[in-house]
Amino acid sequence: MKTIHTTLSRIVLVLCVAASLTGCEDFLTENPESTYTTETFYTSQTDFEYAIAAVYAEQQDLYDGQYGLLRMNNTRSDDTDCDDFNTYSDGYATFTDNAAVQATREIYASLYVMINRSNSILMRIDGVEFTNPTLKNYIKGEALALRGWAYHTLGVLFGGVPLIVDVELTAAETRQVGRSSQEETFAQAVNDYQQAYELLPAAWETDKAGRVTKYAAKAMEGRLCMFRKEYTAAKEALSKVIQSGLYAMADTYDKCFHSAYENQPLNDRVWEIQYIGGQLGEGQEFSEISLQEDTSSPWNFVRGSSAALNASSDLIADIEEGDLRQEFAMVNNLSIKGSIDDRYFFIKFNHTDYTPQSTTDWDVNLPIIRYTDVVMMYAEAVNELEGPTTEAVAIINQVRGRAGLAHLTAAQTASKDALRTAIKHERRIEFAYEGLRWNDLIRWNDGVTVMNKFFQASDEGNGQYKVEGEWRYIYAIPQEEITRYGDTTKMWQNPEY
Repeated sequence: MKTIHTTLSRIVLVLCVAASLTGCEDFLTENPESTYTTETFYTSQTDFEYAIAAVYAEQQDLYDGQYGLLRMNNTRSDDTDCDDFNTYSDGYATFTDNAAVQATREIYASLYVMINRSNSILMRIDGVEFTNPTLKNYIKGEALALRGWAYHTLGVLFGGVPLIVDVELTAAETRQVGRSSQEETFAQAVNDYQQAYELLPAAWETDKAGRVTKYAAKAMEGRLCMFRKEYTAAKEALSKVIQSGLYAMADTYDKCFHSAYENQPLNDRVWEIQYIGGQLGEGQEFSEISLQEDTSSPWNFVRGSSAALNASSDLIADIEEGDLRQEFAMVNNLSIKGSIDDRYFFIKFNHTDYTPQSTTDWDVNLPIIRYTDVVMMYAEAVNELEGPTTEAVAIINQVRGRAGLAHLTAAQTASKDALRTAIKHERRIEFAYEGLRWNDLIRWNDGVTVMNKFFQASDEGNGQYKVEGEWRYIYAIPQEEITRYGDTTKMWQNPEY
């Protein structure tokens, strides 16, 4: 049975307190925080337990929904059909987005809410006596890992951002903190991950399942090192996760996603965002908006969405015959009684034994990082450093074997370049609709070439869309943030926007 790390009553209290501590969601528009309010709140171990739950709650909301992080990441890739659904993507699908779109504005603000809440905890926790000193270290580690994840995400999406660490600032004081570079932003994230690793537990007790662990922090450090092409550091970080012995590739693909297998030992789920059904206000709607508005579909437990993302024909063509992942991850409309639309849509996060009672009541967790990703990045790092070793090839063959596919051929493992190509293909299919594809294309520096080829297809714009250059690898800073600063020497727009 699925567990959740707080009770409903605690969540309600946390959100009420969090509202008083953080004010408006945009950290640049909030009024100066009340020292009396915050210092009065942080007086006991229980207060910090509520406070860290509020950071998780913000991450939970951030990931979900039509304007959430996961949908935005999926929209901006060659895995989803872009042309027909550009109306609902704010231009992300066709690289026509700008500084005024809603999703980036909300995501930017939400990430800073996570940072502010984490800072509030880290500033005060050492001054409060805990009945359980070990838990104090754990909460510090959680705050660091969540702040690290926020800066990691901001750096990937926007480049360099203002770094606010272990302080609380008024709005006026905040606007004196100028943008750092992308590398400085990433360095802060790595530092947070590394500190978190030293403080967090290897695993949580059952009633706290789903909270970030030391190996989740180390896995994210490895992912960030891969993004930065720091392969030696990535290999070292990822190997610690592998050597922990706490995770294993699920023997079947469905166990990576079906809600029945969540929060179990020795599984594929290193870190995922927790959701619970039952009309408790803790469900998610991403699974719902993945479904098309088609009452004849057996997957549309509630209503589906006109903004549902279809799998691109390019992705479908890249899937090998007999790949077991296709049937689990997507369904063809023609297989649905009464449908005449020959399109595929994603059902990867729609596998559950629970019937949602509303569009926002899905109980399926959404992955941040899976163990399969850890071992595949490890294999990639090894290949970049040493070439196609037996170890690296064996990992990719294990992934393929689970998918019902034959091992890589001799030609695919003959050189570093050959294995790199095989890894790129395998990552695309394995992680389709998990929000990783665009970031992979960026770190391989394939984004411009791959997307512009993709846009030439007749069903993807027939050449009317184009990625103008690598400047599109990051998004525009929301114009509201630049306007509030009123000082382009401290807060400036990314080039070309």
